Amino acid sequence: MQLIDSHTHIYGEEFDEDRDEILARATAAGVGQMVLPNVDATSYPRVLDLCAAHPDRLFPTIGLHPTYVKEDYTSQLDYMEGELSQRPHVAIGEIGLDYYWDTTYQQEQIEAFERQLHWAAKLDIPVILHIREAFADAFETLRRVNPPQLRGVFHSFTGTREELEEALSFPSFYVGINGVVTFKNSTLKEYVASIPLERLLLETDAPYLAPVPKRGKRNEPAFLPHTASFVASCYELTDDTLIAQTSENARRLFALPKY
Repeated sequence: MQLIDSHTHIYGEEFDEDRDEILARATAAGVGQMVLPNVDATSYPRVLDLCAAHPDRLFPTIGLHPTYVKEDYTSQLDYMEGELSQRPHVAIGEIGLDYYWDTTYQQEQIEAFERQLHWAAKLDIPVILHIREAFADAFETLRRVNPPQLRGVFHSFTGTREELEEALSFPSFYVGINGVVTFKNSTLKEYVASIPLERLLLETDAPYLAPVPKRGKRNEPAFLPHTASFVASCYELTDDTLIAQTSENARRLFALPKY
């Protein structure tokens, strides 16, 4: 069973010099399919071009990342909404709320988040959520919008134990775990195993958040086995058992084909 990287940005400029080698190293490391979330209108064509070159392996999403919500956010959303019907996407994302860097556009972030949640509900596809220092507002927004078919993943989860419990109260949502869990100062390792195994996804979020022992380097999908092995130890499972279940979870959520 191959790993699925449920969140990676290998379309970014950081990989322009060695993208073919990145994919080859992923294959050698046992990482097969990957979900590529875009972040704004500029990144979207790069996502499409790369996914078109590897249609059985790489899968596009579409969405406006909360830190890219600025004065022009409605025009960006209008553009993306026009693209929704042009081709299939495995998810709307990454979308959400991020108050860590800047709260200037806090209300605009909420409005953009709501609008994109409605896209996902209308199209009956999942959402990929980016939530940072904003869980209370995110949970409130999800409960307010809350169409019955809404489903998705809390990507790169780094919240508290209590925030994890609340995230898990949304029964159609998964939790995405990446290299942060391996960091020495992360408390996530203490309660990651409370995530039901059938609701766990693994991701790199490359080029960010490389796991120990690669911390500090540019992250890439080939590093995902380090995270998988660490998380398996938290669950007291074999690596193969964890990989098989998380890959099945990703395939189920994103409706990915066999690879």
